[in-house]
Amino acid sequence: MNSPNRSRLGLLLAGCLLLPMFSAATRANSEMREWKLTTGDKLRAQIEDVDEAAQTVSLQGENGVNTVLALDRLTTMDRAWILEWVEMGEELVSKATKLGGRIEHYDGKGKTLTTGFHVYFPSGEIPTGTQRPLMILFDCSGKSMRYLMRHMEAAEIAKITIVTCDLFSNKMDNDEAKLRFREVFPLIEATVPHDPSRIFMGGTSGGAVRAYTETVNYPTIPWAGIYSNGGWLGGTNNWDKPYPAMRVAMVNGDKDLSVNQVMDDEAEVLRQHGSTVAVIAFEGGHQLPPATVQVKAFKWLLKEIP
Repeated sequence: MNSPNRSRLGLLLAGCLLLPMFSAATRANSEMREWKLTTGDKLRAQIEDVDEAAQTVSLQGENGVNTVLALDRLTTMDRAWILEWVEMGEELVSKATKLGGRIEHYDGKGKTLTTGFHVYFPSGEIPTGTQRPLMILFDCSGKSMRYLMRHMEAAEIAKITIVTCDLFSNKMDNDEAKLRFREVFPLIEATVPHDPSRIFMGGTSGGAVRAYTETVNYPTIPWAGIYSNGGWLGGTNNWDKPYPAMRVAMVNGDKDLSVNQVMDDEAEVLRQHGSTVAVIAFEGGHQLPPATVQVKAFKWLLKEIP
């Protein structure tokens, strides 16, 4: 008997993909990419929704305008990517269900730009009169749904709400990134319940650079800390920036040579600004740490372990 995925793939390649119904949490913006139509035309956009009954996909362009296309107008490779997106959404929902938490997606419509964001809310009751800590994470490749999924287990154990934003990546122009965060951050603050004294940021590689940078751009926010996975300050020209005093968890693979070469010097730069720095190592290179190491970093940031 063919597996469900194999059968679905066959339908896809035949040009008649029958997509399953899936949770609203998966009907969320994916990363921006270039789509190719069978006519040879191209469209730079991200997935907004897939309609099973109508056999269409809604793509949102960089200008925020939606274009609805019949699936058979896309090339085989692009239809294969839609299948991957649907299955990724299913996996995201399945994992959240197993963990006991929930996922929400918000459009993030600012004054001039739209930057969607995903949120994982851990399970369990929140004591009356309190709020959970919040961590905003940046993925260097811009794959926000995957990045959320890869940190959900640690967020559930540490009971910290996590947010990942669409579009941000190493390829994004710095001015655009600054403007996007300026518009989406107030929306996150207003939409996601959190303890305002425990707002963290973080990311992997260039995502960590983004997190460090935004703490400087928002000096009035009492940033609680940074989760820096294989990250750095972005070069010696950034060492003299006015970083706030906060807790910084440098979470690096033991074979991540380029990052580890500057780790001691950058830790000292942050300490000179009043930060407390912890180095947490794991076996590996320039990559995400296992969930157990993520939990250790999150709990250290929350001052739950020494």
